[in-house]
Amino acid sequence: MDILRVFIQGKRKYITAAVVIAVAYFAVQRVRSAPPTIEVPLKKTTIVRTVYGLGTVQAEREYQLKIGIAANIRRLYVKEGDNVKAGDRLVEFDQVPTMRSPISGVVSAVSFEEGEAVFPQNPVLKVIDLTRRYITVSLDEKAAVLINKKQIVRIAFEGLPGKTFQGSVTSIYPSEGQFFIKVDSKELPGEILPGMSADLAIEAGTKENVFVAPIRAVQDRKITIIRAGKKMRVPVQLGLTQGEKVEIVAADLTEGDLLRYQQ
Repeated sequence: MDILRVFIQGKRKYITAAVVIAVAYFAVQRVRSAPPTIEVPLKKTTIVRTVYGLGTVQAEREYQLKIGIAANIRRLYVKEGDNVKAGDRLVEFDQVPTMRSPISGVVSAVSFEEGEAVFPQNPVLKVIDLTRRYITVSLDEKAAVLINKKQIVRIAFEGLPGKTFQGSVTSIYPSEGQFFIKVDSKELPGEILPGMSADLAIEAGTKENVFVAPIRAVQDRKITIIRAGKKMRVPVQLGLTQGEKVEIVAADLTEGDLLRYQQ
């Protein structure tokens, strides 16, 4: 019995030691895996109010050929993808004079073949001017009321990663219950075609002399600061956002307070 008791006690010691080692190991691993803590001094700066939207590239000028009477196509002078100049022949009909393009551009659609009959108001073909493009974006009314003409717009395309282009707001208008913003840019590269999508960031005003913090630093509408060596949790109100940053408002914040948060 004494031998058995000694054996059990020894086994318990080993189990206890193993548990302690395991707890210590996981504690160390947790500390190692925790994101680093950052402390930066608070200072007042300027924040830009940004409105984001997904826009569509449009052609400023396009021509859709239609005729007013029924006629047969005798000859098609163009096919889809052809470049044409203003005045070039497009289609010859048996009942209508040969139709010519009023604009320079590319033929984007041909809906009939030679010998087919075309009836009034049927679209025969389309010519698009690719040199003059703009972008439209639909915004909800809360965002639309923040937009004004000449505001700067940053434009990005999924197909051109790492590149941004500058534009400006040229008009704001309603259409069938939606609110549209028109953006012009002289920087759009030639490979950007009508119908492509664009990510827009519209600079909808600025606010100066405010405290700004990373959004991740705000938890439950509070931030952690270090003042005179003491850690404090301070309630804040949130204002404008700019990317991953947000305006923070609190009566007892002062420049020089250290903002503490995990990266």
